Amino acid sequence: MKANLETRKSVRLNWFKQKKVPFTLERTMEWSYYKSNVTLNELRPIAQKQYIFSELKNPIPSTNIIMFEGDLPQAYMDTTGSVGDKFSTDKIHDTSVTIIDRIVKADQGEEKVTKKPVPPHEAHMFKEIQIHERKDKITRKLTVKNESHRPVAILELTFIENNEIQFIKSNPAPKVTDAPEYKWEMEIPAESSIVIEILVENNIKNVYKIEKNDDEKIKQQHSRM
Repeated sequence: MKANLETRKSVRLNWFKQKKVPFTLERTMEWSYYKSNVTLNELRPIAQKQYIFSELKNPIPSTNIIMFEGDLPQAYMDTTGSVGDKFSTDKIHDTSVTIIDRIVKADQGEEKVTKKPVPPHEAHMFKEIQIHERKDKITRKLTVKNESHRPVAILELTFIENNEIQFIKSNPAPKVTDAPEYKWEMEIPAESSIVIEILVENNIKNVYKIEKNDDEKIKQQHSRM
């Protein structure tokens, strides 16, 4: 694709004008899960878009940009300016793509309990420390819909795991696996949807200090006499 770069009619900077500049439209969506949201019924991630221009004959300064299709404005964006012979617009919300992320299933893992002694300075109050751990498996489904009457050529979706929620598998499988990032490149026909099911693991760890009962505290006090 190619575009013509024009100045505002009120600004006479002819050097800014450039014809048939190659550009690409990049659509992306990044998301992660956390303990606070991985089991919520519904999430609404947002897709973003930006334009990448290349082969510039003259540099482009930091400026506002209005994208036209014919004589009609289609998008209002900004750029921090060109670097070399390229520049890109800032990312904005891509309203032609809607994403609904719903929970499908949550399987609670078996809880394992380990014990360890309390520090000596707390031994008069607590008899032990208990560590409760389990690994829950959560399946979520992302439905990505192209709301426009034109196909979305490529939408790059990137799941980023963290120390709370880890990726297990998905359908379809990621095109690129480079932990902690997992990438899909999806084509979406006009007014159609695609679906990604993703299985993640929630590692849950809780630590408890178990208090001694009154009899144990009294017995300990007598043993010191």
